[in-house]
Amino acid sequence: MSALTVRPAAAGDDAFLRAVYAAARAEEVAGFGWAEEQAQAFLAMQYEAQRRHYRSAWPRAVDGIVEAAGEPVGRLYVDRGAAAVTVLDIALLPGTRGSGIGTVLLRGLQAEAAALDVPVELQVVPGNRAVRWYGRLGFRSTESGSSASGERIAMRWRPPGHAEWAAAVGVPGTLAGVRALPAECSPALRLGPFEQFSVALRVPADAAFAQGTHRFEHPALGALDLFVVPSARTGDDLTLTVAFARTVAS
Repeated sequence: MSALTVRPAAAGDDAFLRAVYAAARAEEVAGFGWAEEQAQAFLAMQYEAQRRHYRSAWPRAVDGIVEAAGEPVGRLYVDRGAAAVTVLDIALLPGTRGSGIGTVLLRGLQAEAAALDVPVELQVVPGNRAVRWYGRLGFRSTESGSSASGERIAMRWRPPGHAEWAAAVGVPGTLAGVRALPAECSPALRLGPFEQFSVALRVPADAAFAQGTHRFEHPALGALDLFVVPSARTGDDLTLTVAFARTVAS
């Protein structure tokens, strides 16, 4: 995959953002049976309504242009609040969907949120194919919410705590692209609103991992930047230990 970057949108990006919005709703609007002129007028009105709503409700959110190899391919609109990382909009041009770009973007937000010990939150239209995609990335539905565009399913991903890590033992993920198995999870030590525990990850014995931070991706846990410490090596495995101290979800 080409190198991805996300830069803040500028005034000159308005036409591109409108095109991304229109592409995201093209299938839905086509079902209305409208003439092209009517459909375009509706999309323009909806885009402006969405923009006003986002700017009013999340004034500090950053509207970003996603670029692959220097070419704009989509939009990532995110509010990084004190209590959550909120994805207001994530949309890609049709020719780039299914290429893994969206997954890379959301995995990056998961790792960012985990470092701050806050959840990633978003909303999606019921019946949208993205619901299953979010589910595969570890998002779970919460209460239904509403927005300016109508009913939505509210979904949330939380940085995993002791219970989630314990449940993941025996289910492999990848650490910096190398197969990594959560092999053991220590009992949790509760200290007020915090819990402390450690996890042993096993990677192939010939894997080169020094003490440091590496991206871990797991089908149930999401994406996390883990500080690992090599602790044991056998002929088959290298064991890496990760220590956690995090708040307990209320």
